[in-house]
This record gives sequence, structure tokens and C-alpha cells, in this order.
Amino acid sequence: MVTKRKIKKRFGGSICRQCINKTYRVHLLHTDLKYELIYPVQCPACGEMKNIPAGFRFGGFMKLLFK
Repeated sequence: MVTKRKIKKRFGGSICRQCINKTYRVHLLHTDLKYELIYPVQCPACGEMKNIPAGFRFGGFMKLLFK
């Protein structure tokens, strides 16, 4: 199971949705995530300026449950 804590431990911070999808081979939509920041910040994995999710909604959590 992938959690926010495991992502932060592996990458040194929260990463963007595209990096989560690529790394863990899931298909998260923007509706599967919670976003708190209204401005983009640099993703530690890809280095691009993107919106970083603050958490997972129920649908996103279920997609990551067995990863």
C-alpha cells in the first residue's frame, strides 16, 4: 500500500500526480486527490513546477490500496 508517508520518505517530499502515476503504475485523476495549495511548487521527483497533492480522496486511496 502506498501512503503519503512512504512517498515523502522515498522522494524527500510530496510529489505531483504524474510522478505518482508513473512511479506506482496507477491511474489517479485530479479528482482522486486533495489539493491544499493554490499555486504550483517544484516537484522533488521530476523538478517541474506543478500542483502537489496534499492527500488522497477515497477513490485515490482505493486505487493505491494494493500498490
